[in-house]
Amino acid sequence: MNRNRKTIENILSVVLYVVAGLLTIFTIWVFYYCADEISQVREAGQLPDSGVLYIIVRFYMSNCAQYFAFALLLAAAGLLLQRRQPELSKPADTASQVQGIDVIDDDADDNDEPSEWYSEEIELETEPEEDDAAEELDNRTEN
Repeated sequence: MNRNRKTIENILSVVLYVVAGLLTIFTIWVFYYCADEISQVREAGQLPDSGVLYIIVRFYMSNCAQYFAFALLLAAAGLLLQRRQPELSKPADTASQVQGIDVIDDDADDNDEPSEWYSEEIELETEPEEDDAAEELDNRTEN
């Protein structure tokens, strides 16, 4: 099933790249026709030569910039989908992550007071002292 999911993710990322490519080609085509229309309006004398930068930029932004932004977003989504880590989709191995918990008490009384939660002292396992380690080493060497 994991292999099938990875195949679907690869196909989806390719589809996103193709749509992004088509939008990029459409953006170039629209940009060309925007430039052509602006030059025709200038030649007709309907657009002055100076002080119209805002109008020209707004014309480009409203006609072709949105398609380029969508193409970038789709390409980024395809890239993120393709580079997605497979470890993120796997369930976590809690047994290897949690150490030192031997028993979980399912019979715990839920009505305990919070002050009673810490009434028991917990003994932590510690490393053997040097004397114990030296004694154990002596026992091994004698045998």
